[in-house]
Amino acid sequence: MVPPIAINTLAYHGYPLETALEEIARLAGHVEPVFISKYDPSLTEDYFDNAHARALRKRMGDLQVKITSMASHMDLGQANAADVFQRRMEFAKAIGARLILTNASVRAREAAFFRNLERLAALAEDLDLTIALENPGDGQDQLLGAGMDGIAILEKVGASRVKLNYDFSNIITYSRGTRRPEEELEALLPHLAHCHLKNLAPCAEGLRVCGIGEGIVDYAALFRRFPSLLEIPMSIEAPLRFGYDADYAFRIREPAPLPLDRIARTLAESLDFLRRIAENVPSLKRDDHSNENGTTR
Repeated sequence: MVPPIAINTLAYHGYPLETALEEIARLAGHVEPVFISKYDPSLTEDYFDNAHARALRKRMGDLQVKITSMASHMDLGQANAADVFQRRMEFAKAIGARLILTNASVRAREAAFFRNLERLAALAEDLDLTIALENPGDGQDQLLGAGMDGIAILEKVGASRVKLNYDFSNIITYSRGTRRPEEELEALLPHLAHCHLKNLAPCAEGLRVCGIGEGIVDYAALFRRFPSLLEIPMSIEAPLRFGYDADYAFRIREPAPLPLDRIARTLAESLDFLRRIAENVPSLKRDDHSNENGTTR
């Protein structure tokens, strides 16, 4: 059965969370809330309390949008990372998520990362939650620079509640164009708990974030070659205000939030593109409930 395709709230960067939730509810049956200080410098740890969790869960219920994953990327090698991420994990569980997505750390903090992850993996077991480590789109000397690095991390941790969240375009930008997702997906498939669908198109400055069906990642070919990908929970991550310069540095491109109709059009076209891909993978048993599969309402 093809799992639901959620929409990540980063598509509405610059708008309040309430606006993102309302807009996503018009397009899809599932949302992936994002709480990352890189994108929201006003975010503080005080937000991750029971009151905010209850309010968010109620609002999602009122809007009839479901949740599978919550994105809350941070450096798990920081000295206080275990305490900080524990609170975020408890928040994710409280709003109904089964997965929490995050980055790993840099190589200089490898020992601290594994100490923290061991503690957090035990907590994940208690919470019935899965931690999904994501390959980053920029930076240097990351422990999880490519998918194969993620497999090595999972083998060392040896915890069933720690898996990978694979971002198909991040592998291209982090490697500065030297690696492609199709080169490592076969080995990664057994280790994936979630996927981020993002695409990039060339522009004068470098690369811009675009719709899923129009960029340098050939999702149609990937899903034909690896049809079991369509059985893994996934979300469309489309931070359309952002892009990469010629040196693959990630930066904001649009000074103001994009018009809501432009965002909605890109997301609707992306959902329709993914629905058509799924329809052309006959080996999979599909759920006939279109709203549950992220198709437009």
